[in-house]
Amino acid sequence: MSMNKGVTIAGGVVTGIFILLTVLGGVLTGSAGENLENIDDDPSPYYTKSQDGSATFTYVDEDRKGSVAFQVLVSLDYVDNDEDGYVDGCSDFNVTVTDADGTDVTEDVISRGCTFDEWTEEDQIHDGLVISAYVCETFYSDANCTINSDYTVSVTDSNNESVDFTLFDNDAYAVLMITAIGEDLGSLLGGLGLSSAACCCGIPIGLIILIIGLALGGPQPPFQGYNVGSQMPMAGAMPSNQMGGAVPMQAPVQSMQPPLSSDATGTNVPDLSEAYTNQFSQPPTE
Repeated sequence: MSMNKGVTIAGGVVTGIFILLTVLGGVLTGSAGENLENIDDDPSPYYTKSQDGSATFTYVDEDRKGSVAFQVLVSLDYVDNDEDGYVDGCSDFNVTVTDADGTDVTEDVISRGCTFDEWTEEDQIHDGLVISAYVCETFYSDANCTINSDYTVSVTDSNNESVDFTLFDNDAYAVLMITAIGEDLGSLLGGLGLSSAACCCGIPIGLIILIIGLALGGPQPPFQGYNVGSQMPMAGAMPSNQMGGAVPMQAPVQSMQPPLSSDATGTNVPDLSEAYTNQFSQPPTE
């Protein structure tokens, strides 16, 4: 089969490279998808248990763009039987906040929770815990919290008795989740993009080059003429030997006619005309 070897090899290399890229993209996509499915969204490492109904945290805001609030979680069933839009019994808890000097700053740093919604009911992040209040919400609202300052949260019930609760660092948890999801999502999109580009563009181009190389004829062989030594000499030309010199031509051998008479000796040649005349002048014999 005739083919252009260079073009064929190039097409094969291009096709092979993009097939490898497709496989790599598929591996990245599968790995990223698996990571997204198995991402660790357990919030418990960011829980702080209260002691005697109190818990202290330090407010930080590294990028100075605001911080998502700390959540005050109390143990309640997530239900709204009276359909007033709030978790039943949540309003019975009283949440107060003091700064490092012991000054009550509740009105400046807190916002009430207890809101009931169907999405949270179906997929509750805090299993068995309800958000009673938000503290130091400076990203979505304007709570007056001082960076690197300590705040103490306390919870009491309707009888002013201390109630144990859980303080959840939602800002740290959100940063972790956004980073993990962003990395896996980037890998997923990158893998999909790599596979798509290789499948829709790279592999077809490589196959086209490969087909062209197979279809094209290879380089044509040089013209094969007579060798110098085997060429027939032209009229008037002297053949040459391998050293380039002229080869002497041998004269053609001519056949010698025998003498008409054996009497011719030396340089004596019989008189042919006389013999011819005598032959036809004699009368025929009986």
